[in-house]
Amino acid sequence: MSWTSFFLRSGRSSGKKESNAVLTAGKDLDMPTNNLHELPELDAESTMMVKAAAVESVQAGSATGAAPAPAPAPGEHPGVERWPVKTGTDADVHSVGQNSVKGKSLGAGVVPTTVEEMLALPRASNMPALHSSFPLNSFYQNRRFAPTETTIWKLTVTITEGKLEQDGDYHLVLKGKSGKTMIGEIPNPDPAYVKNPQWLAQIKQARQALDQKLGHPMTAVDFKPEEMGVPTADRFAKGPAKDETAAMTNINLQATITGVGFFDSSHGQTGVAPNAIELHPIFSIEFV
Repeated sequence: MSWTSFFLRSGRSSGKKESNAVLTAGKDLDMPTNNLHELPELDAESTMMVKAAAVESVQAGSATGAAPAPAPAPGEHPGVERWPVKTGTDADVHSVGQNSVKGKSLGAGVVPTTVEEMLALPRASNMPALHSSFPLNSFYQNRRFAPTETTIWKLTVTITEGKLEQDGDYHLVLKGKSGKTMIGEIPNPDPAYVKNPQWLAQIKQARQALDQKLGHPMTAVDFKPEEMGVPTADRFAKGPAKDETAAMTNINLQATITGVGFFDSSHGQTGVAPNAIELHPIFSIEFV
């Protein structure tokens, strides 16, 4: 079965709801709406078109630009790499949530999916190898692989565990019905970390929702609180990630999560997907 056939067969329908969203595509730092909760789910046909395009786009390279093959360069430390993409200050952020496929606008909205479908999405062929890093000056440091990384995805998962990371992110392990996992991250909702005001507002709501459910914020376990900060090229030690097992907090709560697709590198993170796909950032958590 082809990748496209997999998604067309597994795509689920969702009624398209009316939206009061005000499009702001002309502003580099804006989302399609100032309130994510105003965005509708795409209808079944549009949902399948986005999923199929996410599979097929690997054959054509990046849909947001013609990326050169990555040149050998020193790897960036976890957290540093692709920071603009993680926090919504990249060159393609205006495309997030707009759902344009092969030049056709499907309308602003979120796309329902599953962990299993996300794990089947191919990485861009011109991205660095899965277990290497994104060099600081590489194309994807400031650009997105469309449509996977310009789509706001929505999926119901079990959040099995999580931790506060040194770069301020909440690192969450998201488990699908099959038991397979991927990572979701909620950045520190502070303007020093997230300089996109629309993204900051949504991220803050997601952090507050989790903190309220847990009864407290997650705190530093495997580093000193004063060591937390916006990552820089020389902030974190090089080398493999240390074992995170002891630092993880058991959560085991089912939730519907909405966030932007993001391809990370695989460096030993707890819960990392085989293709290192993540939701990064998470914009919304609704416990079910």
